[in-house]
Amino acid sequence: MESNQRTSGALLERANADIGVLIRRFENIIEYKPGDRNAAAVDAYKMEVETAALIRAAEDILSLTRTMKEMWLFGKLDTLGTDEADERADESARGVEEGWRKLMGAERK
Repeated sequence: MESNQRTSGALLERANADIGVLIRRFENIIEYKPGDRNAAAVDAYKMEVETAALIRAAEDILSLTRTMKEMWLFGKLDTLGTDEADERADESARGVEEGWRKLMGAERK
């Protein structure tokens, strides 16, 4: 279970990082302001670099989703792991069940 939590955490960190890169590259493209003719070649190169980086970030996100789907399908991704709340709920349910059994036993006598 511990390794699944680490895997899930690592996947979440990777997703957040990929999304951050995608947003940053998109913002860089949006902030482009055409300048004078002398800077046109440099600006065109910058746009090509940002566009290539944006495409790469999108490919990374697609790769991550494919990996997560494979892990989920083959049972290596624990999305329903137990936590403290689940354990407390189970304990409470056992207590209610025990009380119910005592009550039902007392009524039969």
